[in-house]
Amino acid sequence: MKKLLTMLGSIALIATTSAAVVACGGKNPSQSSEKQPSENSNTPTDESKKDDEKGKDETKPDFSKVEKQVIGNFPPNDKKTVPQSDIKKKLADILKVQPSELTDLDVNYETNSGKVTLPKFNKTLEFKFTTMYELGEFELKNGAVPQLEIKKKIADILKVQPSELTDLNVNYETNTGTVKTKKDSSKFIEFKFSIKKMNNN
Repeated sequence: MKKLLTMLGSIALIATTSAAVVACGGKNPSQSSEKQPSENSNTPTDESKKDDEKGKDETKPDFSKVEKQVIGNFPPNDKKTVPQSDIKKKLADILKVQPSELTDLDVNYETNSGKVTLPKFNKTLEFKFTTMYELGEFELKNGAVPQLEIKKKIADILKVQPSELTDLNVNYETNTGTVKTKKDSSKFIEFKFSIKKMNNN
């Protein structure tokens, strides 16, 4: 009887051990199947890298928007000057880069022109700009804007008396003009204005 029990115990132990081995072995296929996607995960990564590189190429600045172009108008400030920081910011906005990416900014206020370098792209660009005072809107009177009103507006902006302005010249076709001050009669001051639209109602 003892021998029979011993044999039965041995058989049960063997069966239990076999089941454990099968159970342990059953995990390997699932583990390998879980790892399989990771083996193929390199492909999407490579594609994403290509997309990133493509994106970088697409963000390359459009140099044609600056090279030999008038980048905008910069009305002089209260000190009657145009800060280079304003020009640099405008250039950065047009090229869609950070101002820190622009170096060697050289501005010639006599010719209203300049040049700037982008070291990242090994590119130097030349540009132009205007420095017209913007007078705002005027109403037409008898089919034209009275020069006295234009002169008064300029005097207000420059903080001088209208009598201190000379050589006023107005081009009504382009709504622009020039004027000089008695203090600096050697330099023309440029300006532009717009005509207020009349309501026909």
